[in-house]
Amino acid sequence: MARVHTVPQFLHFFLYFSFVLCCFTSFVSANRELDEDNWKEILEGEWMVEFYAPWCPACKDLSPAWRELSTRATRKALGVRTAGVDVTKSPGLSGRFVVTALPTIFHVIDGRVP
Repeated sequence: MARVHTVPQFLHFFLYFSFVLCCFTSFVSANRELDEDNWKEILEGEWMVEFYAPWCPACKDLSPAWRELSTRATRKALGVRTAGVDVTKSPGLSGRFVVTALPTIFHVIDGRVP
C-alpha cells in the first residue's frame, strides 16, 4: 500500500517541477545588456542591438516582440545575437551610435552597421 502513496507524491513533484520550468523558460531571453564596459562584444559576429529607455512608451510596446526575437534567435541557432542598451544608464553609447529616436535597432556585423 505504501507504493500507491509514493506514486502520487512523485507525480505532484514532477508536475510542480515541470510547471516551474515552463514558466521560467518562456520568460528567459538571450538578450545581452550592453553598457560602457562591455559594448565591444558587438565588434565580432552578427548582432541586433536595440537602444531603449524604460520610460519610453514605444520601447515598452516593442519589448515583448524583442524578447521573442532574442529567444528564437538563440533556440533556433540563427547565428545572430541580440543586445539591448538602456540609454538612461549608458548615454555615451547612444552618442557613439548617433541614436536620435527611441527605440532604435541596429543590425551590426563585425562592428559595422551595413
